[in-house]
Amino acid sequence: MSSVSVPSEHKSATWNAGLRRISQSPWTVIASVVLGALCGAYLPDFAKSLAPISDAYLNLLKMVVLPLIVSATVFAIKSMTRDPQTAAYLSKVVMAIALVSVAAVAITGAVTLVLQPGVITDVQDRIELGTVLNNRGTIGTDLQMTLAPPSQPPTNEGVFSGLLELIPSNIFNSLSVGNTMQVLVFCILFGIGIGRVPAATSLSFANALETVYRACLIMTGWFNVLLPLASFAIIASQTALTGVEPLMLMVGFIATFAIATGIIMVLSLLLVWFRSGESLWATFKAHQPLFMIAIATRSSTASIPWIISLVGERLRFNRIVVEMLVPLHVTMLRAGPIMLFVCGSLFIAQLYGRSLSMNDYVYIAGASILVGMTTAGMSGAVTLSQMAILCAHLNLPFEAPFVLFLTIDALTDTMRTLTVVSTIAAATAAIAPKDSAQHPVDESEGFALNVPKAEAAA
Repeated sequence: MSSVSVPSEHKSATWNAGLRRISQSPWTVIASVVLGALCGAYLPDFAKSLAPISDAYLNLLKMVVLPLIVSATVFAIKSMTRDPQTAAYLSKVVMAIALVSVAAVAITGAVTLVLQPGVITDVQDRIELGTVLNNRGTIGTDLQMTLAPPSQPPTNEGVFSGLLELIPSNIFNSLSVGNTMQVLVFCILFGIGIGRVPAATSLSFANALETVYRACLIMTGWFNVLLPLASFAIIASQTALTGVEPLMLMVGFIATFAIATGIIMVLSLLLVWFRSGESLWATFKAHQPLFMIAIATRSSTASIPWIISLVGERLRFNRIVVEMLVPLHVTMLRAGPIMLFVCGSLFIAQLYGRSLSMNDYVYIAGASILVGMTTAGMSGAVTLSQMAILCAHLNLPFEAPFVLFLTIDALTDTMRTLTVVSTIAAATAAIAPKDSAQHPVDESEGFALNVPKAEAAA
């Protein structure tokens, strides 16, 4: 009897595809999160020792973000400089930012006012809340940091002084410190300049950018295999550090924030489903890798490759337009932090029994949108500290509530990231045109490859 040997390359490809399917399964990630929470609660010392694993995974993802932003943005802007609809896209971006921001304020404000999570009627709960605040001590926020030498007198900043923060004086320094806003401004201007260069001269550079972009996508596909292990390590270490006591005391706020997050995510998913023409289940399945990476990393910037893959590859929208829109949306479309500022300020007002006027509500809405748009690239603690701006105007104490918000930040930051990536995907799908010529997804890598037909047939 003769046996048929299976080529080793075929076996390797089959094994890799199976491993990717298992690692990207939502049940695998859910199991990793649950086991991580249990490990952090019952084995805190071991869970804290896993922190280097989670930090290493986050560094792997951050490693490819800036090269991807540079290559994708420059190539997309260069390609769109000859597109007469470019101005229309940019005007739609402004409209999308305004609509999403207002919707985030309205939905979060309505849910918070209806559920009133800050109204604690149980006497024992109020005593326990005060005990936690007193035991934590005084914790200063980032707004108390000295931003300039005290010997220098304060300067009167003009209306346009904030523009200096957007313009890099040294692009290599901006790249090294990870200043996404300055890098994005440079990429936009550089892409416009490359677009003015004759096509014959810039062709080789465009091919190089395409190569860098594709390599970054393939690398993120590799890192996705480690997602279950990273999710377990991240959740375990965070649970060991914060414990479960603050979660019990802040359960009302967490539930309110989760409901608002769920409403916005569902609306975003429905918009993508309507625009894509796919079935609702297929649209949800396409979102799963993005949701998993958002939960694991809690970073909208690290999720950029997955957003581009979702909208530009899996749902087959115009890839060039998608690659231009996603970095812009990540920087300016900040529905998650806006939700935090609205819900958090209303929660603190309810906690201290402060009645708010209509002018106060208008201020909360406007300030939340403006402050939220400046949070791109900020860590969770720094984002939380910006809430002091709203509390100061409303004459509300912030230092004591800041302790509670900080202890549950790992959970609320996850929900904020899910909101941000969902609204970015929805806004991008609403603006970008469909591209029926896109090739289907290559499941072996997790991303679609736009291979010319001649090469595919070779």
